[in-house]
Amino acid sequence: MENFILKAGMVLWGVVALLFASCNDFLNDIPKGQKIPKTWADYNAFIKNPMFSYYEMDQVFCLMDDLFKTPNALNSDRLLHTHYYWDENEDRKLINSSDKNAYFSAYEALFYWNMIIEFTPSATECTPQQRSMLVSQAKVLRAMTYFYLANYYAAPYSEKNRTLLAVPLVKSSLVDAPSPQVTLEEIYRFILSDLHDALEALPKEGETILHPTHAAGLGMLARVYLAMGNYEEALKYASLALEENHQLYDWIKFYNDDKGRFTDPKNYSASCKSDPEKDNVENYVFHFSSSGFWTGMKGTAYAISVDRAKKFELGDTRLLTHWKTKSSSTSGLTSFVGIYGIEPNKGGIRTPEMYYIKAECLARKGGEANLKEAMKLVNEVRKTRILPEHYHEWTASNTREAVQKIIADKANEYIQSQVIFCDYRRLNLDSEYAVTLMKNLDGKEYRLNPNSHLWIMPFPIEAVNNPGNGTITQNVNK
Repeated sequence: MENFILKAGMVLWGVVALLFASCNDFLNDIPKGQKIPKTWADYNAFIKNPMFSYYEMDQVFCLMDDLFKTPNALNSDRLLHTHYYWDENEDRKLINSSDKNAYFSAYEALFYWNMIIEFTPSATECTPQQRSMLVSQAKVLRAMTYFYLANYYAAPYSEKNRTLLAVPLVKSSLVDAPSPQVTLEEIYRFILSDLHDALEALPKEGETILHPTHAAGLGMLARVYLAMGNYEEALKYASLALEENHQLYDWIKFYNDDKGRFTDPKNYSASCKSDPEKDNVENYVFHFSSSGFWTGMKGTAYAISVDRAKKFELGDTRLLTHWKTKSSSTSGLTSFVGIYGIEPNKGGIRTPEMYYIKAECLARKGGEANLKEAMKLVNEVRKTRILPEHYHEWTASNTREAVQKIIADKANEYIQSQVIFCDYRRLNLDSEYAVTLMKNLDGKEYRLNPNSHLWIMPFPIEAVNNPGNGTITQNVNK
C-alpha cells in the first residue's frame, strides 16, 4: 500500500497557501520534489492520514471542568487559566495565540477535503463508483470540520442567533478562493447540504476507521439537527443510524478482564490488554479530540478533578477504567490521574451518541410511552457501563427529569469531548434546561453561568490579522 503521508513542510505550505496566499491553483504550484496527486489512491491517502483527524479542544475541556490542572501548570497559558477559573474579566482577544492550532489545523484539514471534492472526479485508476464514494466521504469530513468550527468560534444555533456571524466558509482548495465569514444560517445550510449530498454514495463499511460510513453520514445529520433544536429530524436520523449499527461496547468485560490493575491502588499503569477505541463495534467513524491528549500527559488520558469524578455513578466503568485517585507529592493536590493509554474516539461518531439523541428527542415528545422508551435507550447504554452490583434501572416521570438524566449520562460518556459541549450550549438557550457549572478551588467558589461569553471561543489573533481572502470579525467582545 502506498505511503502518501505528507511531510511537515508540505503540510505547512498547504495551510499557508490556503489562508494567506493569492496565487494560482495549488495543484499547479507544488513545491519541488513533492508528488502531485493524480490517482484515486493519491486522494484517498489524505483520508488515511491521521494528521488531519484531530480537533483541538483543550480550552473546551477546561471550560467544562472536564480537565484538572495545578496552578503551576496554568501559569504559562493565560487563555487556559482564564477558562479554568472562568474569569470573565480577561480580554481573551488579546491572549488567544496559544489556541491557534484549533483554528489552523481545522482549516488545514478543510484544504484537503476541498481538494478531494474538487479533483477526485478527474482522478485516474479508479471506477466512477470509487470517485463518488471518496467525494462523499470528504463531504462528511468537511461537514464535521465546519460543525466543529461553528460550535467553537460562534454562538449556538437558534432562530434568534441564526443571522449572527459564524466562521469563514472556504469551498475550494484554490488559494485565491474567497473565504467570507458567513452567518450561522449559511454555515449550517452548507453543512446539511454536504451531508445530504453525501448519503447516497457512502459505503456501509469504511476502508479504514477514518473513512466515514453511511451510518456516519446519518449520525452526523442527527448531531447537526440536534444542535439546531430540530428534534424531529434529529430523531429521524438517529433512528436510521441505529438501524445500521446499534451495537454497544462491553466496558464491564473490559474492566473485568483487567480488574487487578484497576483495583490495585498502587498500580497507575496505562497499558491496556485490548483496544476499546479502534477495534470498537460502536464506531461509525474515528476522529481524535486533541493532539495533546496523550503526548502532553505521558501517554494517558487527561486528569480530572475529584469533584468531576463524583459525577459518575458508583460502579461506572467509564471512570474506573480511565482514572484513579492520586495525591501529588509536589502540589499536595489530589486528582484522578489517567490510567488509560489509548487514543479515544472523542471527535468521531459512535453508537451511544445516537442512543442519547433518540432518547432526548423521544422524551421531548412527552407521553408515558415516549418517556418509557427514552429511558430504555439510556439504560441500554448504562447496562454496558455500570457494574451489575451497582446497576439499577432509571425511570422518569416527566420530560424535564428524563432530559436531565439523559444529559447527565451523556456527559460521562462524552467527557472531554465537544459532543457534550455542544449540548450545554444548546441547553443554555432554554431556561428550563440551562446549565450553571460550579466548582470550588482553594476554598473559593467559581460559577460559569449559561449566558457567559466564555461559551464562545475567540478567533486567534493570527487569523484575524491574516484572514485569507476575506475578513474576520470577532464573535466575542472579550
